[in-house]
Amino acid sequence: MCPVSRKIPQYELDLGRYELRRAGHRIKLEKKSMELLILLASRRDQLVSREDIEAKLWQSGLFVDAERNINNIVRKIRSALSDNPEKPKFLETVIGKGYKFVGPLRIVQAQFPAIAPESSIDVRRSSDFLGRSTLATLPFAMHGEFKGQHGLSLGFADALIVRLGNLSGIDVLPISSVLNISSMASPAEVAVRLGTRFVVHGSIQNDGTKYRVSIELFDANLHRVIFAHKAVATADRIFDLKDEIASHVAQALNRSLPEHTTTRIRRYSRDPMAYSEFMQGYGRSSSGDFKLLQEAAQHLTNAVTRDPQFALAHATLSFVCAVLHFEFDPSWTWLEKAEFHCVRSLELDPNLADAHVANAFLLWGPSKNFQHIQAIAELKRAIALQNNLPHAYNRLGTILAHIGLLDHAIAMYERGGLFHPQKTVSHSIVQVHIWKGDLDLARECIKSWLAENPTNKYAIYFAPQPAMLSGNFNEAKSLLHAAARVMPNDPIIISLQGVFHALTGSPLQAVRCMTRSLANPKSFGHTHHTSYQIACINSLIGRSEAALEWLEKAVDTGFACWPFFLKDICLQNLRRLPKFDNFVSSLQAKYPDHLGLLESPKS
Repeated sequence: MCPVSRKIPQYELDLGRYELRRAGHRIKLEKKSMELLILLASRRDQLVSREDIEAKLWQSGLFVDAERNINNIVRKIRSALSDNPEKPKFLETVIGKGYKFVGPLRIVQAQFPAIAPESSIDVRRSSDFLGRSTLATLPFAMHGEFKGQHGLSLGFADALIVRLGNLSGIDVLPISSVLNISSMASPAEVAVRLGTRFVVHGSIQNDGTKYRVSIELFDANLHRVIFAHKAVATADRIFDLKDEIASHVAQALNRSLPEHTTTRIRRYSRDPMAYSEFMQGYGRSSSGDFKLLQEAAQHLTNAVTRDPQFALAHATLSFVCAVLHFEFDPSWTWLEKAEFHCVRSLELDPNLADAHVANAFLLWGPSKNFQHIQAIAELKRAIALQNNLPHAYNRLGTILAHIGLLDHAIAMYERGGLFHPQKTVSHSIVQVHIWKGDLDLARECIKSWLAENPTNKYAIYFAPQPAMLSGNFNEAKSLLHAAARVMPNDPIIISLQGVFHALTGSPLQAVRCMTRSLANPKSFGHTHHTSYQIACINSLIGRSEAALEWLEKAVDTGFACWPFFLKDICLQNLRRLPKFDNFVSSLQAKYPDHLGLLESPKS
């Protein structure tokens, strides 16, 4: 008989690293879920009321649907702990009151003591439970005689953000995070809303001959301003103040300001109307909505028409046109505009990070036949120039997922999430969970995605897949019907329906779907997924040679996720073929896990 030993808790909560682990492996939890878990664990076996939870999680007094949000956060904690609410081992619900944490959980205390209230803060010695600290810079309040100078308010904030962007150990939110925040908002309120520790805010005043800039650095942990500075410049030299101000902010944070990695070419425009058009386009550029993207393209076209030297507007216009071409309209008009404005932005400023992101979107697209390695190199260069570009990390995540480097893809998505308000990770990470076989996690992410955006075509496309891969065909059928209602003529949905019919023993219907999907080029940018699904149909109905040819076509046009090929139930028949083994081996050699381009960006 084995000796009796005391059972060690399987889960541990590391406060210093701000992470939950199971058997040494990190479990992903969003910021609000982690905050609530810390609160509950700190009051083990005690009732924590819903009122206390609301006060802790939403301190600003802003209106939130607390009941629904708390329920959602509790569900995420239970999912992370694999806790059954019917037979809870960790989290008990006290109906109408709140919750009690009752389970075994080892708490690892933070390594360093709390920060002393000094004027210079060492963010590395923090017990604020935030892991890496985050900094937001608000649009500057404008005073004096300013007409049409909203662009200056945002432009100066953007210039300061870019200069601070590569500070070691601090994640500086991009200008896109603060576009909808008033320059008059209090820094304490903004810190809660964005989930940041530090907030830079200030004002610009025009006294007729000079511009006077005042800034303050607010620390949400200490609940006070830890640094203030004033500077003066003439109108034509105001943007030069960013270096002086950034240097002082970095010093207050006990950081050295990195050397300039970009040229002195201006990102902004001195034409107020051009900058106003740019900001209207920029605000719509990440919408994912066809109509809003078209409007973005028009505003950005107006901006570069008024100011042809506006490099950032050219780069953003290229990005928008590339997305329109890839996602919605395969006409060459969008592609030609994307290529022209990308070249123009790089001519104006070869070290403009946004221009390299735009180029990567072109390289990893159907017109360039998905040049994975070249696109990765461009994105890595963009991040080296400016490391707070969430769309660069998210695109890296998508490319890496498509070539089978799934763990690297997750790391990039998570890194990009650091530059979103509340550190939210891109929903596109769903595809990685599916291809890794983490179907329960994929379901949770899809559910959250659809709750946030019920008409998003990617959420709708991915929704049936966990059910299909796990054999829950009733659920899959219902979700496929919902997808077909939204996208009735899209080949990517029609071919997915064909996979369903092949899985459920209806080969004739599967072949009909395959034929229909080939008759419509609508999913131009995602043809490789249609090709892959046709390979699955052929494999399931016993046409192995045809399946392998379609699989090769999927790889040749951008989808080379070989780890998924090795576990997808639809390709079981192919895995018996020596040709398949050789094919997968060639992909493993082409995209090895130690690919030098995939080293994590330095922080």
